Amino acid sequence: MQQKPHSPLPEAAAPLTANGTAATPHPVLPEAGNRFRLRLGIAGRLGLGLAAVTAVIVWGHLQASRTTRMAVESVRSMQTEHEPRAQRASSVVESLVAYDRAVIEYLQSGHSADLTSITNASNALDAAVLTYFQRPMEPTEAAAPPPPGAQLLPQLTSHVEHGRDLAKHAAQRAEWLEQRNAALDRVHQRINSAGGSGLAINSNQVLATRSLAELSVAINGVRANLAAASLVIAQRERDFEAALEVHNAELMRSPGRNWLDLEKQDFAQAVKLRLAIDKFDSANDAARRQFLEESAALTAGVQQYLQEPARRGLMEAAARAAAAAEIAEQTLTRSDLAVLGVVLIVSVLLVVGISMPVRRLTAATQLQAAGNRGARAPRGGSAEIDTLAESFNTMAAQISRAEAELRAHQAELERHVAERTRQLHHLAHHDPLTQLPNRRQLSARLGGALAHATATGQKLGLLFVDVDNFKSINDTLGHNYGDRVLQGIADRLRDASKGRALLARLGGDEFTILLEDVGSVDEVETRASEIVMTLQQPLTIDGRLLATSASVGASMYPDHADNAEQLLRAADVALFRAKELGRNRYALYKPALYDAAAQRFRLEQSLRRAVEAGDLMLMFQPQIALHTFEVTGLEALLRWRKPDGRIATATEFIHIAEKTGLIHELTDWVLRSATSTVAAWRAQGWHRANVAINISAPQFFESDFCEHVARALEVTGLPASALELELTETVFQTGPSTVDSLRRLREMGVSIALDDFGIGYSSLTSLEQLPITRVKLDRMLVEGVDSNPRSAAIVRSVVALCHGLGLQVIAEGVERPAQLEFLSHCGPIGVQGYLLAYPVEAHDAEKEAHAAAARARNILETTSRHAAAEHASASLLFVGGGRRRSTTS
Repeated sequence: MQQKPHSPLPEAAAPLTANGTAATPHPVLPEAGNRFRLRLGIAGRLGLGLAAVTAVIVWGHLQASRTTRMAVESVRSMQTEHEPRAQRASSVVESLVAYDRAVIEYLQSGHSADLTSITNASNALDAAVLTYFQRPMEPTEAAAPPPPGAQLLPQLTSHVEHGRDLAKHAAQRAEWLEQRNAALDRVHQRINSAGGSGLAINSNQVLATRSLAELSVAINGVRANLAAASLVIAQRERDFEAALEVHNAELMRSPGRNWLDLEKQDFAQAVKLRLAIDKFDSANDAARRQFLEESAALTAGVQQYLQEPARRGLMEAAARAAAAAEIAEQTLTRSDLAVLGVVLIVSVLLVVGISMPVRRLTAATQLQAAGNRGARAPRGGSAEIDTLAESFNTMAAQISRAEAELRAHQAELERHVAERTRQLHHLAHHDPLTQLPNRRQLSARLGGALAHATATGQKLGLLFVDVDNFKSINDTLGHNYGDRVLQGIADRLRDASKGRALLARLGGDEFTILLEDVGSVDEVETRASEIVMTLQQPLTIDGRLLATSASVGASMYPDHADNAEQLLRAADVALFRAKELGRNRYALYKPALYDAAAQRFRLEQSLRRAVEAGDLMLMFQPQIALHTFEVTGLEALLRWRKPDGRIATATEFIHIAEKTGLIHELTDWVLRSATSTVAAWRAQGWHRANVAINISAPQFFESDFCEHVARALEVTGLPASALELELTETVFQTGPSTVDSLRRLREMGVSIALDDFGIGYSSLTSLEQLPITRVKLDRMLVEGVDSNPRSAAIVRSVVALCHGLGLQVIAEGVERPAQLEFLSHCGPIGVQGYLLAYPVEAHDAEKEAHAAAARARNILETTSRHAAAEHASASLLFVGGGRRRSTTS
């Protein structure tokens, strides 16, 4: 800490007054400062008073206008957002009930009618759900979070599919029943045709053979409704089979072997169908009960998560509108009172500004006359009185300067000694950057707190706070700026703790908070949550608004540890868990976290061994230009061949690589492998082979990343134009240093692609300012282009904008022919997705790339032919209808 410079006018010692008491000195501002003070006369003060009254009136008008706008906006929000949402929620409930009723009525019908009613009810339910969850947004409206109840979407989809399955199975049962009855009818008819019903001799007598008569009676019993007990039907079938067996020899003679074989064949088919129906009925009962239970649960869930929030939102909007109107009325009242108050205050100040300064000047003159060399006349009042006081103080200072000089020097020396001693003690126990307690003081305080807690039976809480992505701030904005960010965060934490806890900085971007005498785990979690929310607020450093967040790990004594070292380690493990869950949150220590940490360590070690053993591999997915049907390049995708032969995608291990620093080694390996592979393809005759590589943010932020790229191109001999680097939107938002690196890469000839465009926060200005060559539309943006007109309009607009800026466009995640057909009408665009080709290894890449181009051409040609045929049919129908109308007229 620097010493305070010696004042040119030291504070005078207080001399004795005429009665022997010590006079109280009055501080004097240096004359140099007084010369620049704004001095106002009486007229100027009147003008300021009038200006103050005017300002209060204007302020009141602005406040009233603002509150009135708030009331209008609240009413508009209620009309345009909450009422439609309540209507959409009611539509979802009604459509769900209608669908369940259609399914139940179909199941109870018992015959194989068509599924039109269920299909119509399902379509109505889908339309109601889609209308609710895809609310139209204004062009200027920011992307809103999903409406309440989004978790019900998978359940609704599953419920609809369950109902369709039940209906299909019921139709199959009805078909089996009809086939069984048909087979039994054929058996019965043949028995009757052979004489089973008897030969009428006269009106009272019928003659029939015994064997055919018994078979007729038996088959009539079997033909009974399946509603009878299954065991009864089975016994009747055995009775019929027994009758066939008993009379087999007789029946072989007449009606004959062929007749008997047909009877046995049809009866066996009927028995088989009856067994299938029994088996289906036993299984279908449980499925039907499950469907009814799902229906009840979904209906309650829709009412709870859709209808109730919509109704509550409508009520809250109405309450906000009423509150805004009340606030407007209160604002008008306050503005009136403020005007009256300011008028009164200005009047009082004008009176006091003249009489009070004169009395103070008179009192100072009397003190000087009595021998008080420290007496000074306070400055103030009108310009005339202020000038008189300034002259008086100058005279008094010259008189007391010589007398006070020696005493002031002595006091200054003593103050410096005390200040230096305090500074040394402070530096030994505090962090010099943030002035917070350091590790030494934390250790001492933690040991004392543990001893006290052990003796009294109290509990302690320990919070580890780590600033998220602080390394990126240091790398992109500089260490000096990072220091000021840490100071700002320390101030935030100091305000949040409010003296209720010990706040310390351990080093880097790590802070520790010691909570003494906590009541429960809930209290510790509450404090941790408060810290997270406090650090979520934007921080303004050097005029730059910086979004910050932090991860917090919490542990408790004696619940999680019984000494200081274990308590610190538990909080550290919990902190790692918070970062693993996505940062910007807190995590409380659990014993299972140690096992998770060990699992992460094993995965990290396995990944390191895979890098060393060469178990990593690259697979390539082609990119096809729809306007030329040519292969424009291939994207290199990292894979890990596990010991059990399974191939793991990068999403399964890339987060571990980023946390452990292995991402740098992996990216270097991918860069070297991809460039050498493409160079080999070109040497083998595939001269237009290009490759796109995904680059992680930590690797791109390395200061020598551009040199790594140049070295890989030089070693493999691959032209820079054959390499494209894909970067996510978060990389482009890190400052001037990122733009400089991108320009260096473009000067080398390397292409730059903005990956996953459409799901982040990139502004349209970034597309114009950043030195990129290509934009890759994220699969989520492309997903609905063939079914959602709004999605189609957004994609069409984004593609047109990119083309207008001279940027190439590739659409990722193309999996349906309709998507491909839509994109083909958006101008020159490239596509990539499973519809055309899955990722393959390097030796199959060229063949698969050309096959993907051929598939694209075939799909579009087929789609065009179908569209032309439909158009021709529509034209013929139109012409024919026109002729008929002409004839009639």
